[in-house]
Amino acid sequence: RVNYKIPEKLSTGLYPVKCTVRGDKSTAEGYMAIVPPGTECVVFSIDGSFTLNMSLMGRDAKIRPGAVEVVRLWQELGFVIIYITARPDLQKESVLEWLGMHNFPHGIVTFSDG
Repeated sequence: RVNYKIPEKLSTGLYPVKCTVRGDKSTAEGYMAIVPPGTECVVFSIDGSFTLNMSLMGRDAKIRPGAVEVVRLWQELGFVIIYITARPDLQKESVLEWLGMHNFPHGIVTFSDG
């Protein structure tokens, strides 16, 4: 559990965050999204929801029919799009390229290794 008081009023956007454990100095990095009050979000899991197969070897994973249209519908309804994946962070570039190549709407992409 982490509590943090934002020291100043931040405008809408995506901000890098780095947390450091006082004891062993280990760190965790991520991003904090600041959205207007009342903003609604929808979360999509990339692996298995958008893809018919999982390609960890660089091949283009087959896209599930209708996946892009579903995400676009939520975007048109005004929701912030959040994509999650269990792929390792080292695949970030290839995952972002895959989303763009298949015309998925822009959104926040979160990696949780494992």
